[in-house]
Amino acid sequence: MLDSDPYALPLKGTAVSQERIDDAGAHLLMLRSLLAEVNESVHRLVPPSSGAWRSSAADGYVRGLDDLRARVLAARDGLVDAESALVDRIRRMEHQLDLQRAALGDQHVQITRSDASWTTR
Repeated sequence: MLDSDPYALPLKGTAVSQERIDDAGAHLLMLRSLLAEVNESVHRLVPPSSGAWRSSAADGYVRGLDDLRARVLAARDGLVDAESALVDRIRRMEHQLDLQRAALGDQHVQITRSDASWTTR
């Protein structure tokens, strides 16, 4: 499954290139966009129950709504975890690229946090 995703390669190990870091950064921007959309929509999609319903069907609806809310929030938490892991992986890849360049005597400019667009939220 990961092999079919064009952004999965930056998530794997092996040699690092600036292109792989840029691809991972693009993936992070998409992930953050999805996370923002979920955060903006979660309360509208699964509003909290008012507790005012009094029928057995309504009670079942409330339970279903509570279950759906829990699943949506768990998915959102998974996106937050994925964002954190990807940021960490990008930083490790940048460090590895710097080490590779230093080993080869390459004098490319290092990326700083302020230079990388994926670091801002």
